[in-house]
Amino acid sequence: MSQFATKLRAHAEAEFGASNPVAIENWLGYWSSTVERNQSILQFFRAKLNLNLRGKRILDVGCGTAGLSELVTSEGGVYFGCDFFEKILDFGQAFTADLPAVAQASLVRCSAIELPFSDSSIDVAIGFDVIEHLVGGEPWQLRFLREIRRVLRPDGLLLLTTPNRLCPFEGHTFLIGPQFLPIPLADRYIRWLRPQFFQEYRSYAEVQLLKPRRMKAFLEEAGLSALHELPWCTDCENYRPITRSLLQVCNAFGLGWAVFYKFQIAAVKRESVLEMERLKRPVKNESFFPEPGLRGLLKKGMALMARR
Repeated sequence: MSQFATKLRAHAEAEFGASNPVAIENWLGYWSSTVERNQSILQFFRAKLNLNLRGKRILDVGCGTAGLSELVTSEGGVYFGCDFFEKILDFGQAFTADLPAVAQASLVRCSAIELPFSDSSIDVAIGFDVIEHLVGGEPWQLRFLREIRRVLRPDGLLLLTTPNRLCPFEGHTFLIGPQFLPIPLADRYIRWLRPQFFQEYRSYAEVQLLKPRRMKAFLEEAGLSALHELPWCTDCENYRPITRSLLQVCNAFGLGWAVFYKFQIAAVKRESVLEMERLKRPVKNESFFPEPGLRGLLKKGMALMARR
């Protein structure tokens, strides 16, 4: 058994007791899947961008289990992971300990708004589902983006993902609409239908989702620009004619970002945006709903909501 698997199982047994195998296996399944999930998100960006990691310094903010270290180092990149929570970093240390001896991977405990890296020292910064968990809310979210800009090299790239607050289906609770309720009501609603949420969070107040207009404003205030017109690493021209027309109408009314259930954004320093557009891959006939499609997404959402 790998050091990573051993560390996860030891923690689960201490948390739930060896006599509770169902809770242990559910917990192990979640944390083990984070490795594949983050690698899948990175591959999403690579389908839209020409990303060569060899010799590049990659910063993974909120690295969790540090699963991206395997992919980055296997391609000759230098991996830096950071997370605020010591328990999570323990998992990450166990994961990187299983990497080949030649792998260049290191982890550090720090806050996302005070990164211990020098100016212009990072080629690619990664922030997968981190910005909505910053406890200081919007002021910290803006500070985080400004910190990313500070550490990025002039031709550096930020890969950012976060849910769209306007999407009715909320991906942390797997429920419809808790983000639209006052926090006391949201907590009661979640405790009724998804009490396991409170194994990781004290309150839904710890999940602070951004609306499209706010997300765009924060990028601008931080001196960053999205490489693409739309928050799915796409431009209107990447879609089929009917979808393209609908998106152009939405754009005309300032709603182009509102129709996406999640933001998956590649951003660069504002002054470098024209030069960095060379990274964009030519994408044609993009599907508005990625695999498994609209029906698959609805089916998955209903299945998650049915679990109690």
